[in-house]
Amino acid sequence: MIFQKEFYFVRHGQTDHNILEGENKGDHPEDIPLNETGKNQAKLIEPLISSLQIKTVCSSPLKRVQETKAIITSNLQVDHYEIHDLRECSAQIWKEMSQAGMYSSLPNDGPARQFMNRVRNGVNQALALPGPSLIVAHGGIHWALCCLMGINEHEWAIHNCIPIYFSVRDDGKWIAQKLT
Repeated sequence: MIFQKEFYFVRHGQTDHNILEGENKGDHPEDIPLNETGKNQAKLIEPLISSLQIKTVCSSPLKRVQETKAIITSNLQVDHYEIHDLRECSAQIWKEMSQAGMYSSLPNDGPARQFMNRVRNGVNQALALPGPSLIVAHGGIHWALCCLMGINEHEWAIHNCIPIYFSVRDDGKWIAQKLT
């Protein structure tokens, strides 16, 4: 279970790997930097991120996320935490999750289930800190979050640098909203 506490989420900016298609894509190299488009995407959302009442920033330790975080939080004076469990999934796990489709149920076992358990742990570490938190991570993390929280009426596969606000309705159901 994910702690029921509002938070913000941003997927890292674009990398050269993100623009590859099909079988050439494979696993995302861990230390790949943002490309110029990715840096510009992050710069474009920085004013919005600065306007939010964020108390804590939590992120994946991977380079593309760290670069995005540095740009989008450059005017925030809050504590930052790297959370190892917010690392991206493998291409194999992404393929398994995306083939199951949006609004699919949580896998019963195997690598995708292990990944989702890791995501739950990482997000709960972030949400245990003063909030609202900003989580800067990866597309696979967002997909897993949506599955774990039973999110409907929201795209589970998101583009780079789209801020998302997660909150809990009065009936206890999670909702996700793109911020623009």
